[in-house]
Amino acid sequence: MNNRAKKLSTTLTALSLATATVFSISAAHAATQNEVKVMAVDFEGIDDNLYGVTYVRYLDELSGNSGAYLINPYLLRVSSLSGGYATVDGIDVFNLGSTFYLDNTWMIAVEGGHSKSDDEFGDDDYTNINLKAGYNLSREWQIGAGVIYEHSSYDYNVNGESFSGSENNTSPLVFTRYTTVGNAGTGWDFTAQYITDDVDVLSGSARYFFTPGLSIEGSYSYTDVPRGFDNVKNAGVALDYWVNEQFSISASYETNIDSDADNKVASLSASYRF
Repeated sequence: MNNRAKKLSTTLTALSLATATVFSISAAHAATQNEVKVMAVDFEGIDDNLYGVTYVRYLDELSGNSGAYLINPYLLRVSSLSGGYATVDGIDVFNLGSTFYLDNTWMIAVEGGHSKSDDEFGDDDYTNINLKAGYNLSREWQIGAGVIYEHSSYDYNVNGESFSGSENNTSPLVFTRYTTVGNAGTGWDFTAQYITDDVDVLSGSARYFFTPGLSIEGSYSYTDVPRGFDNVKNAGVALDYWVNEQFSISASYETNIDSDADNKVASLSASYRF
């Protein structure tokens, strides 16, 4: 499996940089159905930064006059379609996704990513598909399960000798989410997920909304790697601020807290809903 491509693909569900001045800020309480996010991510140990853009089309109007702006699509159970592109260090990464809410009870989410790298020695491809089904026990509590499918392949020629191969992997997962955020837009939003495989991953986050537009998140993940290697413990913090219900800026930082490995990740992003 191409670990570098995998890390870049999963980082896209996540956070980065953008130019706020390209967006005009509209009046409050606008009903929107589109969202654009631009981003930049700095990986320690990689010379080039990641730059990308994502677009989300909400299938119903997303009013921001109730709840917390960042998670209103979840609180209001608004279905969506999404797509994105990013590039770093000669690697192109493409993403597609969709989230559907059925009768405010069931959620079905599908996300897929594909990356391809070409250089003088050959090329490699990586594809991942993440399928989740969630059930809302109440407005506050969601539980669910899913599966992650991964496919990677490579074809290299080094000093006249060819190397090629491919790998497929399927990993089941379970997840849960509990939020106390109400119409006032303040409160807690907790998430947890466990992926079981040869390498098990347990992750969780806690975000507190001080106002509908201002929140801080702490996150933690533990990767139980095969015997003979060190387990990986990562911790992160993120700040998200909405100037109004349409325009936001955010920043995040993640690092390994139990190793000297160079895997620190810093990101900035800006999003605009219209």
